[in-house]
Amino acid sequence: MMTPRALAAALTLGVAAMSFSATALAAVNDGIAAYGKGDYAAAFKEFSAAAQAGDAAGKHMLASLYYTGQGVGKDVKKAAALFTEAADAGYTPSMANLGLMYSKGDGVPQDMQRAQHYATLAAEKGDVQAQFDLGQSYRMGVGVPQSHEKAAHWYRKAAEAGSLAAQNEYGLLFAQGHGVPQDYVQAFAWIDMPASAGEPQAIKNRAQLLSILDAKGQAAARKLAAEYAAKYRKPR
Repeated sequence: MMTPRALAAALTLGVAAMSFSATALAAVNDGIAAYGKGDYAAAFKEFSAAAQAGDAAGKHMLASLYYTGQGVGKDVKKAAALFTEAADAGYTPSMANLGLMYSKGDGVPQDMQRAQHYATLAAEKGDVQAQFDLGQSYRMGVGVPQSHEKAAHWYRKAAEAGSLAAQNEYGLLFAQGHGVPQDYVQAFAWIDMPASAGEPQAIKNRAQLLSILDAKGQAAARKLAAEYAAKYRKPR
């Protein structure tokens, strides 16, 4: 769930807003620096200090170390408890993590209702992975009543934020006419982004759409794809 890259990203996106004091913020920043150098023991010390001061970001980062077992013995239940404290304080990445943990029974009893609760909170606050996960849940009816309309809603939010996986799935909804009007031009425009990024399944999907569209449709699709790429493609 929590990789070094994800840990750093979570810090970058939310530390300043959720740190309760200059001292706690300094501890979190020092922890980030130590983590980046591979000094997990020092990171654990700094994140612990921030967490003890009541800092939500510090609790989230400390939970991440407990989850991965870096700088401290692996303890997924302790991680879940700290993620919960941070989520209750409004820290979005912790909400997203709890959504995944409850869906899998990872460190907590499996509870799809709680999983959806936390995933929705995170998605509503702009967490792209949570938005995509909700799209998946509603499309397949996992833990929630199946709704292609709700799947389309969450896929679109994640797709507009640059998620390649969401762009492919949202495009497929247009190709199938599920939750949105069937529209092969729209399907191509969304799927072209992950396909152009080298995603194997998206490449296959794009090729199939090209076999369906006539010359006029292909021209319209490529024009719209260029517009979407300029607007929604995330720098890699």
